[in-house]
Amino acid sequence: MVTQAANELVFVFIGGEHQVLHLAPIAAEISRHYPQVPVHCICADESTTAAIKEVRRLLDAPRLKITRPIRISRLATRLAGARSAAKVPLLASIRCRARKARAIIAPERTSAHLRWLGWRRPLIHFRHGAGDRTPASESRLKAFDAIFVPGAKDIERAVKQGVERERLTAVGYIKLDYLRHLTAHGSLFDNDRKVVFYNPHFDASISSIALARDVIARFREQDRYNLVFAPHVRAFENLGAAGREAWNALAIPGRIIIDIDSPRLFDMTYVNTADVYLGDMSSQLYEFLSRPRPAVFLNAHAVHWAADPRYAGWHLGSVATGADDVLATIDQAIASHDALIPRQAEAVAFAFGEYEGSTGRGAAALLAVLDRL
Repeated sequence: MVTQAANELVFVFIGGEHQVLHLAPIAAEISRHYPQVPVHCICADESTTAAIKEVRRLLDAPRLKITRPIRISRLATRLAGARSAAKVPLLASIRCRARKARAIIAPERTSAHLRWLGWRRPLIHFRHGAGDRTPASESRLKAFDAIFVPGAKDIERAVKQGVERERLTAVGYIKLDYLRHLTAHGSLFDNDRKVVFYNPHFDASISSIALARDVIARFREQDRYNLVFAPHVRAFENLGAAGREAWNALAIPGRIIIDIDSPRLFDMTYVNTADVYLGDMSSQLYEFLSRPRPAVFLNAHAVHWAADPRYAGWHLGSVATGADDVLATIDQAIASHDALIPRQAEAVAFAFGEYEGSTGRGAAALLAVLDRL
């Protein structure tokens, strides 16, 4: 006889709130529609826990269990001074808690360390995001028994990196499917100027974040565009109170929004309401282009990008060389956008697949894969 604990699916969220909507809807879907399968979400922090509780509420999945092993996470963070330092100690705690579970499912690749910690049962990965860069952590994919991705782009890339195609399944972009349940966002500004969403990546080696103050200054000097500065949440994850205050001071009511840590960074408020995308390497580009619009990219490192597949997204808009030409490049991107609409739509389909209904497909596909493992 199989006990409830032995049939339990454990969903692990240790990477931050921005990963929640890429996987928590799957946990809620299984909990709601497959009552014979106990589902347990383990979270690393308070904001992640709150975000999953909201998914549970919105998708009406009251049986979904949510817990937070806070002590070891807080201790490791306090000792090392960074949240990322808590991940492996936290995984050790999760490994102990989930010792009788049927499988562990995670939206990030650090959970591959569970193999080193002795986990031998199924370990499943759901990719978060759908960008073009290939981080070093991609090599950890081989630790997972099955990998679920949004679309054909990620399958092709993983196969090139040596992952067996049989372990890969495209189910669509879960985050976009989930957000269809939410109400539309209102206007961000009380004027009719076009809104530019500036979204630099957190990795300084490929990001334009070092130019961000200069970029914001250019917008402060003009009155044609509104600006939302909303970088990847990890860009300032270790920033102290004084540093946050200094960034927030750059806001101008009615013209410039500075947001470095609110839930709007994750729920596509800015993606859905902006008129123009400005960024570098974030996969939020493709979320933005799910409704084709002008896009501009800051080449902050003078890279030769045209033939580099990591910069495939840059072919979907216009490229600025720095802060001094960013406004002119935005003007040009708006004027020439119509010609890029077919290319943008094709790129989104390649990245996301058919995203409507992806939550149900992903849940069914996960259970089918687990039945085979």
